[in-house]
Amino acid sequence: MPSFYTDHYVNQTVMQFFSKSLELPLLNINDYKDNDEIFITYGILRGTGEIIKKKKENFIYIDHGFYRSSTRKFTKEKKTILNELGGYFRVIKGDLYFNNFAFELDSKRFDELDIELKDKRKGDIIILSEPSQNTLDFLEIKNWSEDTIDEIKKYSDREIVVHNKFSEIPLKSLLEKAFAFVSCQSTAGFQAIAEGVPAYFTHESLKKFGNIVDIEKNQLNYDVLYAAANSQWQLKEFFSDEFKLYIDKIISK
Repeated sequence: MPSFYTDHYVNQTVMQFFSKSLELPLLNINDYKDNDEIFITYGILRGTGEIIKKKKENFIYIDHGFYRSSTRKFTKEKKTILNELGGYFRVIKGDLYFNNFAFELDSKRFDELDIELKDKRKGDIIILSEPSQNTLDFLEIKNWSEDTIDEIKKYSDREIVVHNKFSEIPLKSLLEKAFAFVSCQSTAGFQAIAEGVPAYFTHESLKKFGNIVDIEKNQLNYDVLYAAANSQWQLKEFFSDEFKLYIDKIISK
């Protein structure tokens, strides 16, 4: 069961840690040959996304974590600058966001992050968090914003404010006056919940934690925070017994 790397330095670093910790062969993405083995890689660019689509659920996907991920800066030129890799990375089987088959809801790993859970906000606006262009293309949801606004309007007549990671207004400022937060699969939804703003999702693996049809119920669901914390790991944790047990568990499903 080999793992694969691309020509991007983040992918190469993460995959070196992963393959070495589990004593797996590490191959260049250009050497991939279609077979029945689990496909393992980081990210959806430079040829990895096309293979993931073909593998359907037979892959392990690694990307930035849900909380305390490595620090990134998004520029006006729509470039992402990453200065360190000491943060958390999500490791998922058969999906880009959540292990659909087994949600571990124990709060222990979340509690260790020492994230303050604030009281519910009393705002009025609904924040619509747009996916990145790469996500729109990969999930083939180019009209996501328009379709989701139409869906929200079926259940609420509140003002909808569109936001993305390149918006000039910081998300934290919007959350101070928010009634709800809606995204496809954004990790900012977890930030919203911690800030006291109920979050709702459209991606199938997350809808069970917050569905737009329930938006006016305005309920905070902390289970999604616990499940997310149990799916993310620091690179140094890749060498722990706990991580190896986690990998054995998700591979066996």
